[in-house]
Amino acid sequence: MKIIRSAFFYAVAVISFIFGTLLTIFLSWFTSDKTRCFLRSARIWARFLMLISGIPVKVYGAENIPQNEPMIFVSNHQGAMDILILLAYLPVYFRFVVKKELFGIPFFGWYLKRVGYLSVDRGVGEKAHKMFSKAENILGSGGNLLVFPEGTRSLNGEIQPFKRGSLLLAFKAKVRVVPIAVSGSFHILPPKKIIYNIVPVKVKIGKPVSLEKYGSNYEKALEDIHETIKDLL
Repeated sequence: MKIIRSAFFYAVAVISFIFGTLLTIFLSWFTSDKTRCFLRSARIWARFLMLISGIPVKVYGAENIPQNEPMIFVSNHQGAMDILILLAYLPVYFRFVVKKELFGIPFFGWYLKRVGYLSVDRGVGEKAHKMFSKAENILGSGGNLLVFPEGTRSLNGEIQPFKRGSLLLAFKAKVRVVPIAVSGSFHILPPKKIIYNIVPVKVKIGKPVSLEKYGSNYEKALEDIHETIKDLL
């Protein structure tokens, strides 16, 4: 039964992504805010897939999300379904900061660029500078970003150390960060598995944190945000 359910889910995911993207491209010609059109489409697609999956999700702390100000969401990364879960259930639009390898996937990579997602470049050269510049433009226009500071999915379900440069963007842009803890998603698709399990998931949203109070003590800020998410789990 799990095999049939998983095969059906993946088939629906691919077909609905292609159809939904083509429909969004068409509809975007009739609106001046094309980016918002794509962001709305991504949320609808994610909610549809979560409904099809049968995975129950409960969200706590949505009232902690600031209104009318740009922010950076900082979340742990337990499993592959985290992206769909956050797309579907966070009550605001945002763009992911994702691994640059995803942009090389045919069609899907084009979609990521079109919707305005950012690729992680951990260097200090021109590509990293462009990424920071794009991020600052998004935040400056009132948009939001979401970062997985662990850099990749957890191999055991526990929160991993944060990559050292994962919050530099928040420091540079001087925006508040909102900690998010996702629990339960590790058991949906454990590493190297393709058959998914129906497991309850909790998404806990913490209170926004201003990094300005840390001054130049970046390491302390990184440690405190890590501990805050860990406590939310």
